[in-house]
Amino acid sequence: MDDRSRRPTLRRRSFPQLVVLLAAWACASGCLGPKAVRYTRLRYNEVVRATNDEQLLINIVRLRYADSPIFIDLPNITSQFEISGQGNYLGGYGNQTPGRASLGYGGLSMRDTPTLSYHPREGREIAKSMLTPLSADLFIVVNAGANLEQLLLLAINDINDVPNAPGATTLLPLVPEDNSLYLRCIRLLAALRARDATELAFGTEEETEGSSEPIPKTLVQGRDLLNAAKDGYVYRPRGEGQVTLLKREKELYLRVRDPYVDSPEMEEVARIFKLIPHLGRYRIKSELSEEAKPRLPNPLGSDTVYLNLRSVLQIMTFLSKGVCVPEEHVLSGIAPSTPGPDGRPYDWTRVTGGNFLVHAQKHRPRAAEVAVEYRGYWYYIAPDDVKSRAVLAILEVMFTLQESDGKNVGPMLTLPLGG
Repeated sequence: MDDRSRRPTLRRRSFPQLVVLLAAWACASGCLGPKAVRYTRLRYNEVVRATNDEQLLINIVRLRYADSPIFIDLPNITSQFEISGQGNYLGGYGNQTPGRASLGYGGLSMRDTPTLSYHPREGREIAKSMLTPLSADLFIVVNAGANLEQLLLLAINDINDVPNAPGATTLLPLVPEDNSLYLRCIRLLAALRARDATELAFGTEEETEGSSEPIPKTLVQGRDLLNAAKDGYVYRPRGEGQVTLLKREKELYLRVRDPYVDSPEMEEVARIFKLIPHLGRYRIKSELSEEAKPRLPNPLGSDTVYLNLRSVLQIMTFLSKGVCVPEEHVLSGIAPSTPGPDGRPYDWTRVTGGNFLVHAQKHRPRAAEVAVEYRGYWYYIAPDDVKSRAVLAILEVMFTLQESDGKNVGPMLTLPLGG
């Protein structure tokens, strides 16, 4: 009798307890996925962006001290979300104190457990990405909104032999250099670009001399035309019933719109860069990609803008000259310095033309866009320095474009960050 009277009570108690736990679990698990994305994705995004900027900045500062740059990539973030719960049913039926009722209690806990994979760049990978000169094709990013003045300042040693302080790309420059004439010219180009007076565009050019002897047209079949097109060649008529194979190359051009071809700005640009004036189109070529052909002097100038392009390491070393070094580090010889014409240390920050400036102070800045600590000082970019922030963004794009497509080399360091 006693056993039969207890069994329904036990069943009544276990069923409400199960309902409470299932309801809590359904509410939590149903919203965990979307809420986890909402609360974590942008936070990870912002942290990765901020630490990328800090890594670039500290390596630029290191180069100012003639120290080695070190890069550690974060190629993978794996985040695992866990949910756990517990509950206890206390009754809720039968004898309850008037005005008070309790079904029980429960608890839920959620945890984000990220796993971060770090990959130090070293060996051929870092050498290839940092020491290989850039391609002239990079300048097409100007059409995507990149600042032309900054791009020409960072990426080029000289244009048609007009120097952009090439000595500033060395760790220990022996003599001061001035790039005021170069800065003047690229600012004219940037002003024309801002008025939509110029554009960068790709075109195709065919060699005038054939890559093959003339052959009968009847011998060329459809597959020959396709194979030639894949390799950048094309068949062109050469005499009656004959064709020859010509090389087609994609080239980058600077186009000048008609109202500005004879403008004073373009005339000054042509004078400084030794170009033929009053042309509506100038070819743009890298000096390294140009074939070994003599550049014969032309009294009217050239129709080609020859670029002596830098590598990423040279760009970073050039930018390091925009770091304000504490006087005590200069006097003690910790930071390298170059004697100026007056015998005092030369102010290298002038070569960056106001496009990149890193301040230094003893204590951590309260407000800074990017700040890193090095050799007892804080180096930072001011929060209102939009130009310096843009330079870091351009440098990040350049570095990404230069990265090797091969497999990663070197050790992979994986850290599980569990609580």
